[in-house]
Amino acid sequence: MDVRNISRDVFTYSILVDAYCKEGMIEDAEDVIELMIQRGHYPDVVTYNSLMDGYCLQGEVDKALVVFESMTRKGILHDALSYNILINGYCRKKKVDRAIDLFQQMPSEGLTPTIQTYSLRPNVKTYTVMIQAYCHVGLLDEANELFREMEAHYCLPNDVTYNTLIRCCLQNNKYYEADVLLDEMLGRRFAADASTTSVLLDLLEVQEPDPTLLALREKYFP
Repeated sequence: MDVRNISRDVFTYSILVDAYCKEGMIEDAEDVIELMIQRGHYPDVVTYNSLMDGYCLQGEVDKALVVFESMTRKGILHDALSYNILINGYCRKKKVDRAIDLFQQMPSEGLTPTIQTYSLRPNVKTYTVMIQAYCHVGLLDEANELFREMEAHYCLPNDVTYNTLIRCCLQNNKYYEADVLLDEMLGRRFAADASTTSVLLDLLEVQEPDPTLLALREKYFP
């Protein structure tokens, strides 16, 4: 697509960048960014988030980090999505330590355009991605701690958060903890998803399943 002779603003250019990135056409996205700068339209956090996401979708998380760091040098404030993109990217590459570093960095960031200081708080997606990362490497205690931290920061878990942690508890033989979480989840009108149900049923296929597991089946999956 030739956009050289089309009058655009930052918002419209950013839409083009996002579209190219979602199609894996990163070089085209970079060309659009170069063109918008030439025309005096400077990329904002939305533009750079799209570029970072494009790199992460291609598995090039370190290039996304370069973009992230360049935003700081240019005086562009990151938002929660900036962190979510990078954290998720590093988790997919199984670089959990890098994801944790970024997660812990979030509260210390930034100033608003009105010069009022603020702490950039993780949102439910950020917390859920980190809980998934901890569970993936078997750090159930850390996942549980982060889960409880969410509510302390007035960030309510969603169905994905609950199901992720419940599966991790089941896979680590923490059946009582899984029971408590299932009760809590159902009380909030969320349901066990197919993956959680599958984990429980797989555990029940052993010759002598734990009595707590049998009770869970009767209670939640009659």
